[in-house]
Amino acid sequence: MSSSAKHINESVQLISIPAAQQRIIDYHESGKYRRDVEGKAREVMAAVDQAIAAGVKYPAVVISVEDVLISTYDVRKKQMFADNSCAHKDLYSNVILGILPVIRSSLNMYEYLLSRKVTIFLVSHRPESLRVSVLENLAGEGYSGWKGLYLVSPNQHAESKYFYEEVRKGLHRTGYNIVATIGALPFEVAGEQTGTPILYPNYIYSAH
Repeated sequence: MSSSAKHINESVQLISIPAAQQRIIDYHESGKYRRDVEGKAREVMAAVDQAIAAGVKYPAVVISVEDVLISTYDVRKKQMFADNSCAHKDLYSNVILGILPVIRSSLNMYEYLLSRKVTIFLVSHRPESLRVSVLENLAGEGYSGWKGLYLVSPNQHAESKYFYEEVRKGLHRTGYNIVATIGALPFEVAGEQTGTPILYPNYIYSAH
């Protein structure tokens, strides 16, 4: 065995599926996840304050919906964070019913942005056919006053890393200056016209 292969084998730590599941639960329910979210929300507010102080015209913030504004944690926990058809159907049913719960720190941050007269645009990887469900979910959890909600049209690909970037480019072309982009996955805050990219802690993909 080469020294490099030996080093890789020694550095990789394998854990059982139950242990991985418990790590997710511990991270979320210990309060660490909430504190991390609060920290990210403060970063967004600081970026907005800085842009306004600098005289940025037509400031806007782009926010991903799921696991930034509303949480999929409860339904995913019920399925023990599985990635199979049963888990997907259960999550999908919660989306259709519009019952995903609010992330409280994000609502506070959202209301602060509105108080600062910042234009808010929302982006979701959900299909356009679920617009009413997403709207009802957001409204039911206290969100209102955004300028636009972008969902995936039939000729778009939700998994494309360019979907979120193309939305931002379109907003920029209409005259908005995006001062911050908030997402839960790296591709949601990657690319051009992000302003300050803010990556929320993701309880499933986090290293915690």
